[in-house]
Amino acid sequence: MEDELSLLERIKRHDQQALAEVHDRYFNQIYHYINYRLGDSDASADLAGEVFLALINALKRNKPPKTSLSGWLYAVARNLTADHIKQKVTTVPLFDDIVADSPSLTDHVYMAQLAPALKQALLELTEEQQHVIALRFGQGLSLADTAKLMDKSVGAVKALQHRALASLARLMPKEVHQDG
Repeated sequence: MEDELSLLERIKRHDQQALAEVHDRYFNQIYHYINYRLGDSDASADLAGEVFLALINALKRNKPPKTSLSGWLYAVARNLTADHIKQKVTTVPLFDDIVADSPSLTDHVYMAQLAPALKQALLELTEEQQHVIALRFGQGLSLADTAKLMDKSVGAVKALQHRALASLARLMPKEVHQDG
């Protein structure tokens, strides 16, 4: 498979085959990132399509991604998702991916109680904190991959993730904390 930099050079030359390869390589990743944040597959598919339209428009304006194609795509996805959330005031389905394969009845009850509070708390995080949570836990990316996509150091991503998780803990109502 062609590396990202040579693919980026090809799309800068308006190579139609390269654009198709970009779409094939990154659409599912971008879709899953957006869907993790929105929990709405139709809206996520629409926004993922908009990410690739934004790439085409950037190429037409002669303003292509400079060094990281995937970083640029995720940045556009992040911004479109944030705009959509602001317009629609939707919530983020974090617990759909965290729940164990076969939780107990007690776990189901607890998760049903916890999920709405967590969704609301996620919306109160900064956009950057929501982004790092979605990349790390929604996409399952490593610290290094997240740092690359966010154009930050690994240490900065660790600190941002720590602040995001600490904020979530503070924002969660006391009555939903599970007794050990």
